Amino acid sequence: MTTLTPAATALTALLEHRQRPALGAFLPAGFPNWTAGIDTLRAFTRHGADFLEVGVPHRTPSLDGPDIRAAHAQALRQGARMAHVFSTIRLAASSTGVPVVAMSYWSSVLDYHGPVRFAQDLAQAGAAGAMIPDLPVSAAGEWIDAARAAGLHTPQFAPRDADDEQLAAIAEAASGWIYAPAAAAPTGYQGDLDLPALRDFTARLRTHSRLPVVGGIGISTPQLAEQVAPLVDGAVIGSPLIRPLLQHPAPAGLDGAVEQVRAFAHALHTPASSRPLSA
Repeated sequence: MTTLTPAATALTALLEHRQRPALGAFLPAGFPNWTAGIDTLRAFTRHGADFLEVGVPHRTPSLDGPDIRAAHAQALRQGARMAHVFSTIRLAASSTGVPVVAMSYWSSVLDYHGPVRFAQDLAQAGAAGAMIPDLPVSAAGEWIDAARAAGLHTPQFAPRDADDEQLAAIAEAASGWIYAPAAAAPTGYQGDLDLPALRDFTARLRTHSRLPVVGGIGISTPQLAEQVAPLVDGAVIGSPLIRPLLQHPAPAGLDGAVEQVRAFAHALHTPASSRPLSA
């Protein structure tokens, strides 16, 4: 890999040298609107988020549940485009000092100017990397090469039904982290979690890679975050933070989202929830 950007190096240090899991907070660029979105990301980091994930608004976010779909739609109605994504990342990274990762569907990358330009512009904006969850590793070569040439991380989504051959390929393509969904469902899932199955899955991931394992999808409450904490090196929370912003106008919506960040941070960061991470 080409030398990592400072942002990517900071993300590595954050995830690989922690005693307790890091909290990532997800928000689509341009949601609830341009200025409120920047203010919201800054508030998240002031109240416990260790890194940020900025979504590229998409018209058909097929892996997402109703809350994140609604947030994407609202951002697009507000006029959000790829330029807003880069601006959001630049402002969030420069004003908070925490690593910022983009989350994009593959068609958005192609519709922009392709993977090389996307990677270069992300690096210039100060991003640490990008995760493209609907891009299978078998088709990801051009993106991986472009991202590595730009010094960016390429976190990879590991489907819960992946076999060992698939997990090995995912591990080879990944840098930064491997994403382990806590539930095999769209984002926003609020049901029970099969913790023994998740424990087995994260253990399988760790036989293929020494990269940090970051959980998400289905970690719907701080109580579940506390239960998942021993299994992961970080957790990205999206729908529980977005829901208050959809349900209530400012400032009540932001207050509700910030309270969720505090609660998830407490669950992940306090010693009671931080038994040693899996080896």
